[in-house]
Amino acid sequence: MKEQKNITLLCSSFPPEIGAAPSRMYHLAKMLTQQGYCVSVIAGMPNYPSGKILNQYKGKFTVAEQVEGINVWRTWLIPTHSSSKTKRLISLLSYTCSLLFVAYGLMRKANPNIVIVSSPPFVSGFIGTKMAKRIGAKIILNVSDLWPQSAKDLGFIQDGLFLKYLQQKEQAMYARADAFSVQSLTIAAHIKNLGHTQPLFVYRNLQPSIQQADQSRPAGKRKLVYAGLLGIAQGVFDIINAINFAELDTELHLYGQGFELEKIISFISQNPDNGVFYHGSIPAEEIPNSLTQYHAMLVPLSSSIKGAVPSKIFNAFANGLPIIFCGDGEAAQIISETQTGFISHIQDFDGLKNNIRKFTLLSEESYRQLRNNCLACHNNEYNKERQDKSFIEFLNKI
Repeated sequence: MKEQKNITLLCSSFPPEIGAAPSRMYHLAKMLTQQGYCVSVIAGMPNYPSGKILNQYKGKFTVAEQVEGINVWRTWLIPTHSSSKTKRLISLLSYTCSLLFVAYGLMRKANPNIVIVSSPPFVSGFIGTKMAKRIGAKIILNVSDLWPQSAKDLGFIQDGLFLKYLQQKEQAMYARADAFSVQSLTIAAHIKNLGHTQPLFVYRNLQPSIQQADQSRPAGKRKLVYAGLLGIAQGVFDIINAINFAELDTELHLYGQGFELEKIISFISQNPDNGVFYHGSIPAEEIPNSLTQYHAMLVPLSSSIKGAVPSKIFNAFANGLPIIFCGDGEAAQIISETQTGFISHIQDFDGLKNNIRKFTLLSEESYRQLRNNCLACHNNEYNKERQDKSFIEFLNKI
């Protein structure tokens, strides 16, 4: 008989990798552990965003370790940070093959009551739900991206028989789930529109309360910050090419790493008067102190992905930082309804420039109101502690 309160998380990435997905899985696993669950995680070897497996994991097919009371099993894959569709597909298939060899045995060893399976990656999500069904565990399908819809939106897949085949597999994967956790209302509506009636929880990538959030900001020039992945999906390189921040009487300060990092560093060195500064990648625990130097957070998207709500929005709320957003959809709706920032369309650099100018010219009273709106969002509707409590209640009903 299975021990009560055993939960296994199946996901492609987990810290020390960085990004929204590993951060969400880490905070979920940590919270469940603190609530008395015995938590196991099955994930790929850490490699993102460098595209190279970290030294302590090199040359190994599987690694078992303890991370803050969480049992973590890592399995082999071929890493890449290339934008090449072929190389990314090879990496995905390698992780899938690795799961086929080890995931079922690891799940049986963990003996979970509930398996939380992440999709995407879509293929590993499909396989993971089948394996969890075989061991008799309840399945919560954690849907963070509407794949294959997002692949179509990004131009990776065209209309045709292959897309229809993937949509059929998506339906089959959803049908196996006993419940869903999703990252946006848009994803929730998509699942319901497909006819699935299982219990569903909107589990956003919210941030813990931050002690430094209400600290006053430095006087003088208002400065913007971007802290996170510097990849194609964010489009920071295009932004700094299109906008001279110094001419707008502001500065943009960058933290992080990713596929575009070398191009960004090269641009900054060749354009030292553009008002853009790069500070490297810093540990997550140091970020709140660093953010107290800045007045607003830049949150850009380079393309429209249905259902995507960047976790940086909730990070900005938690840190009391107004948002300069480039994007649309549900994320834009949240910012508009809560009056927490400025919105421009994707790749609308003139609109972004105008928003930055408006922000730098805000009165102190208007700026304080924006900050207060951010903190109110964090303390109320987008409060992690409340969400965690509600999620535990959701689990207990499955």
